[in-house]
Amino acid sequence: MASFFESELSKSLLVLALAGTLAACGGGSGSSSDNDHDDDDHSEEEHAGGRLIYSVSDDSGLNMYDQTVESDDAYSTDVIATSTSGSTLVLAKSGLTAALLDGGAVSIIDSGLEHLADEDGHTHDVSSAATTLTSGITTLVATHEYFSAYDGSTSTVLNTEDGAVVTTWTSVDYPTLALAGGHYLTFTDIDGSITIEVKEANGESLAAPVSATCNGDITATAQTEHLTQILCSNDSLLSVIAAEGETDTSFTITTDTSTTVADLTNLTATFSTYDVIAGWSTEANKLVLSKAHSDHVDTADISSELVADGIITVAAPSSNESEALGVLGTSGRFLALFYHAEGEELTIEGSSKFDLDTSISWSASDLLLADSEAFIAVNLASNTLFFIDGHDGESYHLHSRAEGSSDLSTLASAVLAHAQDDHDHDKEDGESDHDH
Repeated sequence: MASFFESELSKSLLVLALAGTLAACGGGSGSSSDNDHDDDDHSEEEHAGGRLIYSVSDDSGLNMYDQTVESDDAYSTDVIATSTSGSTLVLAKSGLTAALLDGGAVSIIDSGLEHLADEDGHTHDVSSAATTLTSGITTLVATHEYFSAYDGSTSTVLNTEDGAVVTTWTSVDYPTLALAGGHYLTFTDIDGSITIEVKEANGESLAAPVSATCNGDITATAQTEHLTQILCSNDSLLSVIAAEGETDTSFTITTDTSTTVADLTNLTATFSTYDVIAGWSTEANKLVLSKAHSDHVDTADISSELVADGIITVAAPSSNESEALGVLGTSGRFLALFYHAEGEELTIEGSSKFDLDTSISWSASDLLLADSEAFIAVNLASNTLFFIDGHDGESYHLHSRAEGSSDLSTLASAVLAHAQDDHDHDKEDGESDHDH
């Protein structure tokens, strides 16, 4: 990896990004914003931020930018050794662990942030633990409280904390996904089409089978607690809706082939208690919201809210109290959209938009990652990190930026590990506090 000199130089360059760069604001950074930031408008506790852990395409090992420490210790290389370059990282729903796919083998990365949100908040070193999956894995996804690892014929569902095997499934075309109530969603190739079916934990079909067909390849999937969406390459969007009763969970699958979902290429799940998923397309500059509502899905095309340039990526904060989406545009413009999804509504109530830096080149390889409150945008061409801060879920602004290590230009895969705030609403007898 980087030499001692390069590492020390990188640390010096990161002095601008002091620990807590996502903390309550301490000044602007030359951003152009439609919502000008005033330091005196708020007084909030410091937001601890997280750990940006990433692989690069031209060297082995995982590197890290750590927001929880002093600036001269923020950047480090080889926090975890890997056998190959360009390893794949997938963040767990908890934000605290990640699965690492390294040359076909799967291991669990512990971010060391489990106790960061405690009263005496502290961190531990990043660590890695091997799983029993030592070769052959080609695809890895996070699914509810698990990881699902796929080798082309079998899906192995793993515990996200220690990598223990939960269950295995014969699977074709895509990793088996976990669903509410201990159920699973399988993908089977039948006569050239992919049949998705809800299964019991023992592998049996439901008493009244629930299935649908994807005519084409699986383009993307996304999951909330009660909604799983599968985007098919023939412009159809399949939605699996879970309704949890007192004693069991029932399922409905709907297929949407309308113009509203046509041309979508990506899906991003939110953590909203209203089960909201965003579908989007760079080429079509299109953004659509979906939410589970009883036994059907409500959708809303909100593309008119977008800026003129295309979409690089979309991210959502990991708080169930957040109703915000972050959109990174192809010209380096950031857009935060605030939606309202309660009851029958699925509307946009406001936005924050501003330039991160339009003087540098932005591409499809650039990233937008979220923790429970804030975002980090990563521009590979300029080796720059942009820290986007939010307050009370009502507005966002560019807090600061930092020149990172030169290895950001070859970033291959990254996760923003973080401790999530506990915003669970009180529930009575296991019932949700709103109508799905």
